[in-house]
Amino acid sequence: MVEASPEFRRISDDSVRRQTGKGWDEWLKVLDEWGAERHGHAESARHLREAHGISPWWAQAVTVRYEYERGLRQPK
Repeated sequence: MVEASPEFRRISDDSVRRQTGKGWDEWLKVLDEWGAERHGHAESARHLREAHGISPWWAQAVTVRYEYERGLRQPK
């Protein structure tokens, strides 16, 4: 696992769960099972909005966290 950007480490599992209904590990699994690595950022965020009903902001946050965790995005 790549060390994620500090701003995404500050969003607690409890916060993401309260706002989206799932914790970080659950969202990572959802995106893995869907094949997010193949689909890219925009399509992955759209999938979270359309198929899982989370807000655009949280869809972006979850997608970016996924990319950091899977080594698809490098911390700045």
